[in-house]
Amino acid sequence: MKQFLSILFLLLIYNLSNAQHTIRFKKIVKDLKQIESKPDTIYYGNGQIWWKSTITTYEFNSEMYSIHTGIQTQYYKNGKIASEVVLDNYGIVLSWNAFDTDGNKTSESITTEIDSNAKNLTDFFESDKHLDLKRKVKYYKCSYKLGVCYLFKEGQTINGKNTGLWKTHTEYGALKKEKTY
Repeated sequence: MKQFLSILFLLLIYNLSNAQHTIRFKKIVKDLKQIESKPDTIYYGNGQIWWKSTITTYEFNSEMYSIHTGIQTQYYKNGKIASEVVLDNYGIVLSWNAFDTDGNKTSESITTEIDSNAKNLTDFFESDKHLDLKRKVKYYKCSYKLGVCYLFKEGQTINGKNTGLWKTHTEYGALKKEKTY
């Protein structure tokens, strides 16, 4: 059963990592040849894990390009998770969940579309300014007076800028405000 769930999880990650890419994006990266993937772990001075990720190396025109891919987790010094990120095969964030030091979720982001206007793979790896990213974003707050954490704000971004309808909620879950960008 565990093996079945592992295979199902890997298929889901594969589908997520390809579903958002536009045709133009796929044309740019089609000639990359994956050479290796290896774990990357960085530790705090106290021996606790600070960062866990995977580094994937690609080859194109006899040049090597290494990027972080897969699941990336960052930890606080107390061992609690600070963020969990799923990166696609090209190092682009597919989803991001951030947490405070008490373990409460503070934000989440899901990438819904990935496009690139890079002219070639060299441009692609030298900068991320060629990327066009659409994301659904949610921010959370905790009311310690009420003892609850709640959805505070939600909307969509394009390249980090708010776009479309954004909603703000009260700690009781009621709609407080709507704003269109």
